[in-house]
Amino acid sequence: MRYFVAIAAVILAVLLMAKPDASGIQLITLTKSQLGWTVTYSLNEPTERLMFVRSPDRSRAERWQPLDSNISIQWHDGNEVVVSLNGAPFNEVSFALDATYVPLPKDYAPFSPFSNGGMLVHTGRFFACADICTEHHHEWPMAMQVSTDDYLLVNGTRQMGFFEWQDGDSGRAIYVGQQPPEHFAALVALIDPALPQSLQYGLVSELPMIMSYFTKQLGSLNSTPTLFASYSDYKGGYYGQQGGVLPNQVFMHWYGKAALETLNEETTLWFFAHEIAHLFQGSGLRFSSTEEAWIHEGAAEMMAYLYTDNKLGENSAILENAVQEAQQQCADVWPVSENFVDVGRVDFRAHYTCGLVANAELHAQLKANGVSNGIFTLWQTYSDLIRQGEPANSSTYFAAFERLTGYASMTLRQLIDRPVSVSIAP
Repeated sequence: MRYFVAIAAVILAVLLMAKPDASGIQLITLTKSQLGWTVTYSLNEPTERLMFVRSPDRSRAERWQPLDSNISIQWHDGNEVVVSLNGAPFNEVSFALDATYVPLPKDYAPFSPFSNGGMLVHTGRFFACADICTEHHHEWPMAMQVSTDDYLLVNGTRQMGFFEWQDGDSGRAIYVGQQPPEHFAALVALIDPALPQSLQYGLVSELPMIMSYFTKQLGSLNSTPTLFASYSDYKGGYYGQQGGVLPNQVFMHWYGKAALETLNEETTLWFFAHEIAHLFQGSGLRFSSTEEAWIHEGAAEMMAYLYTDNKLGENSAILENAVQEAQQQCADVWPVSENFVDVGRVDFRAHYTCGLVANAELHAQLKANGVSNGIFTLWQTYSDLIRQGEPANSSTYFAAFERLTGYASMTLRQLIDRPVSVSIAP
């Protein structure tokens, strides 16, 4: 059975502008030794329970083994929580971790192994709060201790031994291993040697072109992003892939041998174009709402197809075909009688399909009104409004459109219902 999960960063965390409250955590320490991986939570003061920020399922209870027999991970009101069996408060707890890959519903896996022994760690999986987590908790002090010969790659910088940092929001991906990173003009990459040679060559040649294209359209990034592409075996014959974006990072993990056998290289390269587009979306993505993810997801879809069209030439029909397919898929899941917010909550994929159609129409109208860079200029204007204090929502997005064209935009529903031929008009 095949699983494919492509999760937008906004599902994982929305960056909040409110000042964060203290989580009650003094330090979260991840440790790798010859014996394996552990995590230790040191608290500011004793607490009767520890709540994890995100609990997409109950797998921590199965995969995390407490080093104290009095400590247990339990399920309470839809969340995994750490408690002591005798009810006594605690100020430090440690767990031995199963550092293999596990697919999680609507979340990134904590460990994505490389075939050569390296490991990509998603720190957001380890965020927790004393007693209870609220929407205002989005900063955590973290550290990593490595007693092996591995190095740490944190924010594109190599560290050895012990490293401490302030983490938060959606977390970040940290590489632990010995494989040297590849440095390009505007990108650092770690590509698993087990991936097909043709894909490795494709990534090496295509990634700089993708970066160059989006830099030309949206301006340079403030710092050099890092890309991770990894593979690991998987038990039980299951296989699939999961990819996504974290602040200044893009990653894809394949698991199970069949995932490599069925790998579509063109689709993979397009996926990276979509995720790299997110890196360039800046404030428009950073403060976005999951309920209106059609804005940034649809725009990233559009930008990736525009890149592909640009690469393949003017006669490419890839964008037109994609919009036609997306319009039908959107119509199938969005009855006229329902609010799109409700549709998106049930089927998040609608943000991609409906968002692509809407952004394709906005792009066409902008170009027809003399805005030659279309969706890219719209995104820059939208981001400017957000930096000026406007909310990251459809009202601001449509206001940016009106500022550029001089007339009000159609509603999302009207944009979706437009004939595809109009949406693709030059």
